[in-house]
Amino acid sequence: MEGCGMKCIKYLLVVFNGLFLIFGIVIIAAACVDMGMIKGFAGMEPTGHETDAVLIAIGVLIIVIAAFGCFGAWKESPKLLYIFAGCLIIIILLELSVGIAAAALRPQIEGTLKTQLRASFIKNKSTREEDSSYRDFWDRIQTNLECCGITGPDNYGASEPRLNPSFSCCPSDDSNRDDQIKRSDCLSLGKYYKEGCEEKVLSTVHSAGMTVIVCGILFCFLEVAGIVLALWLAHAIKTQGKSRETA
Repeated sequence: MEGCGMKCIKYLLVVFNGLFLIFGIVIIAAACVDMGMIKGFAGMEPTGHETDAVLIAIGVLIIVIAAFGCFGAWKESPKLLYIFAGCLIIIILLELSVGIAAAALRPQIEGTLKTQLRASFIKNKSTREEDSSYRDFWDRIQTNLECCGITGPDNYGASEPRLNPSFSCCPSDDSNRDDQIKRSDCLSLGKYYKEGCEEKVLSTVHSAGMTVIVCGILFCFLEVAGIVLALWLAHAIKTQGKSRETA
């Protein structure tokens, strides 16, 4: 393993640690997006996002360990490489634990989100003008997701107070007409969105969660390869050291 062989493993491990660094950043970004979506769609009420917080912490830990692994490989220190491999094993166990917890809690989180959306929609209809936070929240969702109501525009008139669909249910109109005329035209011609927001919100949150899970699975395979390389390099360095002592 002397010469080029060990150098190749050394440089390959450095490259792998660079990939670990990138994947750590990706996991943090994916978890932040998922957490932001859950918070943003929770109807201004807190809901479960503990697994995302743990993933962010793991992502930060991965970045630190990746830097440590680069240092150990570059210095060709068996002890540092063994510590690096041990840390990766711990990270894999943590990721598996968080992944299992996330999969188990996901239906509960989505169920809570569904309940909070319905509750916030009722508040959106009945809130006073001076407290328009729920109305602003639903205007944002309906505009961004191009949807209307919980299951459709009929939700606005299904219960008291019976209202016409919100102006945010109408497709964007870039004309210079007055907003009241645009709203009247939208309502009279039935131009407003026909799809409800509940399914769109749950689908968006589910997709974000799946992105986090897929990133975690891919990273586990990369970590296993990193462990093998680190142990291989550490063994090669020790073997080379013993050969030099014997010589």
